[in-house]
Amino acid sequence: MTTISVQKVVILGCGNLAWHLAKNLNSQKKYSLFIYNHKPNEQLRQFKKSFNAKIYENFESIIVDSDYYFICVADRFIAKSAKRISTRKSEAVIIHTSGSASIKELGERLCDTAVFYPLQTFSKNDDLNWAETPIIIESSKESTVIRMKTFAKNISRNVLIMDYTLRLKMHLAAVLVNNFTNSLYVASMDVIGKHMGGKGHISLLLPLIKQTVDKLDKLDPHEAQTGPAKRGDKHVMKKHLTLLSKQSEMKKIYKQMSKLIVKQQENKHA
Repeated sequence: MTTISVQKVVILGCGNLAWHLAKNLNSQKKYSLFIYNHKPNEQLRQFKKSFNAKIYENFESIIVDSDYYFICVADRFIAKSAKRISTRKSEAVIIHTSGSASIKELGERLCDTAVFYPLQTFSKNDDLNWAETPIIIESSKESTVIRMKTFAKNISRNVLIMDYTLRLKMHLAAVLVNNFTNSLYVASMDVIGKHMGGKGHISLLLPLIKQTVDKLDKLDPHEAQTGPAKRGDKHVMKKHLTLLSKQSEMKKIYKQMSKLIVKQQENKHA
């Protein structure tokens, strides 16, 4: 009978990314999980109920012989969290999961350090396809890169190695296509939501949203662009701006985005 080597994984934090990471690792049966949060709350209780994991509410109690320490906290807390980690294992890896923080935030350690950045949006109650999620790895040591790549491939088919500069650019791109576009969905609800029962209208826009995204599998974003700004249809744009006359911020954004679309189309043909 083959003996499966169980590796110890500590996860610091209990936000959405920590939840989905713990859920995936818990399902693999090859990891022993240890979860810490700086204060007991409902989220931490959910971890305790949902996963076969040891829960810590005291930092000093965290095991010192873990193989991996994942820091899943806001960027401003990474350095402080890393400093508090004590490990007896020289081959342990201390890891942060941020797209925008430098690996230097983890400090100078006797053990290894790495970045494990899933290029994905995380909502606790939404199912996640880890297998298709790009995971970006960074470390200054080649042996650690190989080790983290192997770890990541147990989770995703799409694992990439990037330095900090490229990872930061990828994070910016992710904010543009995810956070900014979602903000525009909210703005669209503000435009007509009160006339269609609040959130109800977003279901009417979902086929359009999905078709726009699906086209990107086949077309360059320049080619996929449609609408009045691309066509130079100033008559339609004027009507839209009239509708936004009482929403000054959205009116500015509409004008600026229309200018951007025109400029992008001009640059494409330059």
